[in-house]
Amino acid sequence: MNNKELKTLIDKYQKGALSAEESVQLEQWLDAMADEQAFEALPEAEKEAARTQGYERLLARIDKTSRPTVIRRLFTNARSVKIAASVACLIIAGFLFKNSLLNVIAPHRLTAMTSTAGKIKKHILSDGSIVWLKGNSKLVFPVTFGNGSRTVTLQGEALFEVAKDAAHPFQIHCGTLTTTVLGTSFNIRSTGTETQVAVLTGKISLSAPQSGKIILLPNQQATYSEPAAAIAKDHNNSASVHELTKGTEYDMAFNDVRIADVVPRIEKKFDVEIDLQDAGIRNNLITADFTDQSLKSTMEMISQALNLEFEIKGRSILLKLKKES
Repeated sequence: MNNKELKTLIDKYQKGALSAEESVQLEQWLDAMADEQAFEALPEAEKEAARTQGYERLLARIDKTSRPTVIRRLFTNARSVKIAASVACLIIAGFLFKNSLLNVIAPHRLTAMTSTAGKIKKHILSDGSIVWLKGNSKLVFPVTFGNGSRTVTLQGEALFEVAKDAAHPFQIHCGTLTTTVLGTSFNIRSTGTETQVAVLTGKISLSAPQSGKIILLPNQQATYSEPAAAIAKDHNNSASVHELTKGTEYDMAFNDVRIADVVPRIEKKFDVEIDLQDAGIRNNLITADFTDQSLKSTMEMISQALNLEFEIKGRSILLKLKKES
């Protein structure tokens, strides 16, 4: 990433300066580099050597298939060997596979996740929002949200825990129905002809091109008919909170529970690792409801309740006794 020539290549890609053919071939080349098994098959000594020398040998070993013609030309002269070396450094540093490399080159590109029947898949979006994608569903979303609204598209059913951000509304498109929120939790179930939205916490608005806007509050739900282009509040809520949140880690309420038992729940929900620096912390009891709270908010609540302090570094969290002032 420190190599100016590599940055130039990435900038050209982002600005669309590469032709369509070159862009496709670049992505194909990255795809060819994304052979995890090929890389892992390298001897440890060769991996270490690749950190300081032998970049071309490493690339040749990883890239078992021929590189596209245009990309081959990009990396044939001495000047471009430096770019190849920088790419190899990126690979070794952790940007090993195609998706990771494309996250650097095109961070706002759309990607998708799908779930199979009877299975719930969890995904934490770039803003910290959590999506529990339920069976036979699909979510399309940006790898990284830009500076405008946070927009995703849903087919099927999902439970959303949206991170609060008043400056950047969160929008979910289900067919012609748009659900807009600032920070809340709710469930959306779409069959293609009908979409049902149930609010657990916060406030959301529903809108569609041929219908007016409807506001939903906690414990309220509404149904949108695609053929009729009409939204109507449901006066008899058919789905309970238990039904909507079943199979997720949404419920984070604790009553006199040891921190040692609370931590694994937090780790599982937010995909993090929490290190309790002082063994005595493990037996502290806590009564709190972290449901629908962000990771940072959860750690702040724990710290305030038990006179602790925490540090978040990426996916690792250190929880320790507060220093005496």
